Amino acid sequence: MKMIDAHIHLSGSDLHPNTLAEGERLGIRLFIGSSLGNFQLQPSIEEVVKANDDMVSVMKRNLNRVSGYCYVNPRHGEQAVSDFRHRIERDAMVGMKLWVATYCNDPLVFPFVEQAIAYRVPILIHTWRKTVSQLPYESTAVHVADLAARYPEATIIMAHMGGQVESAMNTIASYTNIRVDTSGTPVGAAEVAIAIERLGVDRVIFGSDLPIACLASNMGKVIGAGLSPEQLELVMGGNIERILAEGIR
Repeated sequence: MKMIDAHIHLSGSDLHPNTLAEGERLGIRLFIGSSLGNFQLQPSIEEVVKANDDMVSVMKRNLNRVSGYCYVNPRHGEQAVSDFRHRIERDAMVGMKLWVATYCNDPLVFPFVEQAIAYRVPILIHTWRKTVSQLPYESTAVHVADLAARYPEATIIMAHMGGQVESAMNTIASYTNIRVDTSGTPVGAAEVAIAIERLGVDRVIFGSDLPIACLASNMGKVIGAGLSPEQLELVMGGNIERILAEGIR
């Protein structure tokens, strides 16, 4: 089984120094990451381009071990669309990353989604419904479901299983173009099992959120969800591998 971690981040401008060694120890053969730079909520176009440059540099230094999502701030319009095209066509990035610059269903996002559809690459959306300290423009499962309804051709990965798994799974269950990733610390084995029960095993993807969260504990909650060997193989790599194979290169 080729295990893939489909959700990591850079630490500063590089991988956390323990990432590859930890992946080797635990059997992760490919990491797919994005750089959010200095985690500015509203980064400038220059900050976003620098973040993507850093991600590409890491990819080039770690061929076949690290792939990347292109981080975009949709508020930068055509400049950001152009950078997205550049990253997919020239830098071999494999998808798009949306964080919290806008809600994911804001019309500003639509040109990016349409370009991702044309490339047949996934859109990874930070999604978290919080009881307190919700960030401005932080998408929830409601926003993701609305985007999926507008663009049924889009391949959407809702990160962190929405933060509050019970309500999030109910919200997105009928939108079959939405997958979820298991990344983040507040969710555990029971929540992974709920996601598989309500969405089906082919819509659940492993991610850790390294270095913000622990790789081993995030693997543990998937292993602890009581999956069959065939289900475990899909979640830990097969599902995202199939999505990546569809992308235009």
